[in-house]
Amino acid sequence: MKTQSGINIGFTLAALTASISASAQALQQPQGWMWGFGVSASQDVYAGFDNRIVPIPIIGYAGEKLRVYGPFVSYQMCQREGITIDAQLVPVFAGYEESDSFIFEGMADRDFSFAAGISANYSKQSWTYSLSTNADMLGKYDGFQATARIGKTFRINGFIIEPSVGLSFQDSNYVDYYYGVRPEEVTAFRGLYEGSSATNTELRVAVSTGKFLGGMKRVDVGATFFDSSISDSPLTDDDTALSATLVYSRVF
Repeated sequence: MKTQSGINIGFTLAALTASISASAQALQQPQGWMWGFGVSASQDVYAGFDNRIVPIPIIGYAGEKLRVYGPFVSYQMCQREGITIDAQLVPVFAGYEESDSFIFEGMADRDFSFAAGISANYSKQSWTYSLSTNADMLGKYDGFQATARIGKTFRINGFIIEPSVGLSFQDSNYVDYYYGVRPEEVTAFRGLYEGSSATNTELRVAVSTGKFLGGMKRVDVGATFFDSSISDSPLTDDDTALSATLVYSRVF
C-alpha cells in the first residue's frame, strides 16, 4: 500500500520530519547526526480508508547549512535579519493503488513523487511567518504546491508551545491527478471528475521539550479543512481530517 496524505503534510512521515526540524531549531539542538522514532495517527479523506497508526524510524543530519531528515533535504541559501531562505527537496506522500480501497477499483494507480522548491521563513520576537513552494520533479502530477503559515511560540518552564494556522494551495494538475476520475475510470457509482485548484486550511498545535530522557520530544496535533474541489471528488467522503504525531530524537 502506498502512503497517502493529500495536502496533510502533517500526516505520517511528512509531519514527523517537519516536527523534528522545527523542534531541533527551536530547542537549539547541537549539530550532527540524529536518530529517533515517531508515531503518527491520522485520518484519511479517501472513501474506504481506515484511520492509520504508523510507527516510523528516523535518522537525519543537521549541519550549519545542510539539513537532512529522512527523504527531506534543505540547504540554507541566505540568512539575514531574521529571514532564512532555503532550497528544498521534499517527497510528495500522495497516491494510491487499486487495492487500497473499494473506491479505486478499476482505476489506474496514482504515484508518489518528489518535488523541489524554496522556502522563506521570518521570525520576529515570538512570531514566525513562513512561505514555501515546490514543483513536481518526476512528472507524476506535473504541478506545484505552495504553503503559507503563521505561528506563535510560547516558552514555559522548558516547554515550547507553538500554535499555528496555515493555507496550502495545490494547483489543478495536482488535484486532478490525485482526486480526479478519468473518462475510462467512470462506473455506475463513480462519476467523471476533473479536479480544479484547491486552497486548504490547517490548524496545528505542537508542544516540544528537551526535558526528560535526553534528546527532543514533540507532540503535534492538527486539523485540515479541505477545499470543495477535493471534498466534492467522488473518491472522498469527508472534508476534514485530524492527525497527531509523537516524535523522539537525539544527536548521536
